[in-house]
Amino acid sequence: MRYPKGSLQLNESRDFPLLRQILHSEFITHSQLFEFARLNHFERSRKSFDWRIRRLVDGELATRQTLPGFTGGCVYSIAASGAAFLQGTGEYCLVGRRKLNGKETEPSVFHAIELSEIHLSALRGGVLVRWISSMEIRSQNELTRFGFAKDYDAVVTVRTEAGEPRFALEYERSPKPKRYYIDVAAALDREPHIGRVLYLANNYDLLRFVSSFFRTSQRQVFFGLAKDWHAHLLDMPVLCNATDRTIRFSDTLDHAGAPPNPVAVAL
Repeated sequence: MRYPKGSLQLNESRDFPLLRQILHSEFITHSQLFEFARLNHFERSRKSFDWRIRRLVDGELATRQTLPGFTGGCVYSIAASGAAFLQGTGEYCLVGRRKLNGKETEPSVFHAIELSEIHLSALRGGVLVRWISSMEIRSQNELTRFGFAKDYDAVVTVRTEAGEPRFALEYERSPKPKRYYIDVAAALDREPHIGRVLYLANNYDLLRFVSSFFRTSQRQVFFGLAKDWHAHLLDMPVLCNATDRTIRFSDTLDHAGAPPNPVAVAL
């Protein structure tokens, strides 16, 4: 069959997953996107991947940009036509106006890129069962009666010896106003779906600042450094809001009720 000249024919098993990954990551680097493709087994050839992503950009389904001072290469996000296309396939596409007009702020771009690294570490380590993106969470929260208490950065299901527990993930790249955390702590006490929340931050000062607002929360909330997630994954040391002591995150996943006894782990 011949297609009209200049038309873009998408491969359902290779092009569709690339577009979905760009959509759910919101912002993602070239190397990150290829690693997602490789780890999820829908594209192994770097040459083929480069050709495919170039077609998606040239076909105006994805956008490509560079950031001043950023050494991680070009960054992709979904284009308006790409989001419209994915909506027709049943994808969650609650893409805000700021996301599509090309005026997104750099902090949100870096937050998304670093969150993708957290996601990739779980994939590389073989512990990930399911990653529900913030895009999907926002869709559920805005369009259904079965939403979460908060628009989390992700809801993560992992594989352990005890089963497949899940937790909400928040990545704090920079501090927010105190009122924000007070409101979040109150919202978590009303959370009907998630029993644990893990906050990751890049430095200890920010970690301590955030954790101070959750000391009286009825929800199990844990706080750890992003570098420890990348190095140890589920065995990373975390602070527990209920005890203010350091424990291994993997130990908390085996306990549905009260937090486990603290152990000697350096943080």
